Amino acid sequence: MKHIYAISLLVLWATLLSAQNPRKNLEQQKKRVEADIAYTNSLIAKTKSEQKVSLDNLNLIQANLVSRREYIGQMDKLLANLSAEIVSQQQKIATLYDELARLKENYAKMLNFAYRNRLPYTQLMYVLGSEDFSQAYRRIVYLKAYSSHRINHAKSLARQSDTLKSSLSALQVKKAEQQLLFNQKTIEALALDAEEKEYQLTIQTLKTREKELLRDLEAKKKQAQQLNKQVQNAIAEETRREEVRRREIEKKNKEMAAKALADERTLTLKFEDQRGKLPVPVAQSVVVTHFGDYNHPVLKGIKVTSNGIDLSTTEGAVVSVVADGVVRRIFTTGSVTSMLIQHGQYYTVYTHLNGITARVGDIVSAGQPIGLVTSAPNSNRAILHFELWKQAAKHNPEEWLSKRK
Repeated sequence: MKHIYAISLLVLWATLLSAQNPRKNLEQQKKRVEADIAYTNSLIAKTKSEQKVSLDNLNLIQANLVSRREYIGQMDKLLANLSAEIVSQQQKIATLYDELARLKENYAKMLNFAYRNRLPYTQLMYVLGSEDFSQAYRRIVYLKAYSSHRINHAKSLARQSDTLKSSLSALQVKKAEQQLLFNQKTIEALALDAEEKEYQLTIQTLKTREKELLRDLEAKKKQAQQLNKQVQNAIAEETRREEVRRREIEKKNKEMAAKALADERTLTLKFEDQRGKLPVPVAQSVVVTHFGDYNHPVLKGIKVTSNGIDLSTTEGAVVSVVADGVVRRIFTTGSVTSMLIQHGQYYTVYTHLNGITARVGDIVSAGQPIGLVTSAPNSNRAILHFELWKQAAKHNPEEWLSKRK
């Protein structure tokens, strides 16, 4: 029986925790998106100070629209959660009112009985009227127990009243919180509407500079193709070198060759285990270009391809390695410097670097700084381009990076 009671308590405790955790998680996600919006707004303010509408400006506004829609979505979930809590609290209060009414009724009956039998003479006659000593003893015990029960009932009535007051106060707090959140959502909805209008206005402004945008797009496409070729060649060359090194080691010592292969597999598995948990290479940044093919936001009928993601940040922001690995290449594409780091069969690419603090052949650890972000060509914005490969196959970095909390 004790085991059943213990299990029941554990189930109840787990139920209470499950009811609290979603609310806590939603609050954490809301705070994260709030921070993203605030940081993106600071970047947008800087682009506006340049007194010239740019594609960077448009990308930042678009990123902010995504964040603000997510923010409003989080508030909707929080409001639904609060509404459920309020309904539950109201049901609890109704139950408490019923219980309190029952206790009061019982207590009134006790008082009435006590009043009618209030004189010690009446109680004495009740005891003396017993048929024998045993019955007299039982009646004395009953009178004492009844008196004790009446006192306990009064205490229970007081506790129930206190619980009811506390529950009513908690309900008022939740309702106030609900109203505040609803007001915040209304403000955010207005801000979203204003940003959507600003986004459309920026598109219209940029459309008047289509030739300039086409030139910039062509330059970026050539740079991306060169970078892609350099990365592919570097990975292919590194794969060949690894194979040659392994064969040479195997001729001398098969155990050492097996160990080298096992080390590479360990790094690969360690990297794969961190899918969705890798740290963002620039702690404070906003994704303004996503992986894959997408329509150009201004130029109709033009597709754009990105082999990685672009992280908009501030000039001189620190770039850190996302996982343990080895620096394999540092190369330049035009005026842009990139670094290729190997993690077993996986590779990460960091582009738009200066102030590099690592050299080719260095063993680097997750979170270790390797350089600073510099401005992209034809732009005053500091943007880190980040790619993730598994040998010759490109992967979407956003599926591997963790979301900031």
